[in-house]
Amino acid sequence: MATETGGRRALARPTAAREAVSPLAGEVARRHRSNAGMATRRFFRHRLAVAGLVVTVALISVALFAPVIAPTSYKDASLIDANKFPSREFLLGTDAIGHDYLSRIIYGLRTSLLVGFAAVAVAIAIGIPLGLLAGLRGGWADFLVMRVVEVMTAFPGILFAIFLVTVVGSGVGNVILVIGVTSWVTLCRLLRAQLLTLREQEYVTAARSIGANELSVAVKHLLPNALAPLIVAVTLAIPTAIFTEAGLSFLGIGINEPTPSLGKMVADSAQFIRVYWHLALFPTLAIALAMLGFTFVGDGLRDALDPRQQ
Repeated sequence: MATETGGRRALARPTAAREAVSPLAGEVARRHRSNAGMATRRFFRHRLAVAGLVVTVALISVALFAPVIAPTSYKDASLIDANKFPSREFLLGTDAIGHDYLSRIIYGLRTSLLVGFAAVAVAIAIGIPLGLLAGLRGGWADFLVMRVVEVMTAFPGILFAIFLVTVVGSGVGNVILVIGVTSWVTLCRLLRAQLLTLREQEYVTAARSIGANELSVAVKHLLPNALAPLIVAVTLAIPTAIFTEAGLSFLGIGINEPTPSLGKMVADSAQFIRVYWHLALFPTLAIALAMLGFTFVGDGLRDALDPRQQ
């Protein structure tokens, strides 16, 4: 009889634990929905963030529909039309070879955005798994990952990128890889710090008490709650990647002809800047608009998702 009673109690414990977790999980879900609504309202009250969102969407649309919007192909050139100032025929003028400058800038913007998004995707693919490993496993895994992070942060990112490009070579693919490899550290450190805080929360302890494994806890409970700062960091990493690509191309070790690059266009125009001012002005404005747009969106997301404002 005592054995039967003890068995019933043992069977009842997981059930009781699940019943205790269910209301907690429901409350967490309701809070998430409420917080998402408040964050959205705060974001759209942020004027610079909304302006940045409009600029960003416009630039992405231009880049996506470049073949339709651009007056000519970025390869088309005519020496007869070289170095023309902005006019009705050539809205932004032409360069020293006779390329239509508006077309080159549109395709250059497409290249910059491609590099920005793809490089951040590479950084996510490296930084998120390593951040998870360091934050969840701890011990030797955390020690090794943090030592690699310390080595990476000991060098300025642009200098490390220059070194890697000289090793692997220039080109769109290599530049994406290099910028991604030099950009994952911030995401890794941020995710690790978030996980170290979140894994001691009550709902995580409750999930473990009903037998949830570490992978399930990470996917269902830890990552969703660490997303807010990661989204902000990823958004702010895009303009950094765009600027790094422009810097590498300006130095002549990034993206080279025939692929248009805004940074390379600025570099090529340096010798003509006193006479043909438009050659440096317009690609510089395109770089600035892209960087400011994403930066304003990132700032707006940071303010909207900041728990201290909830």
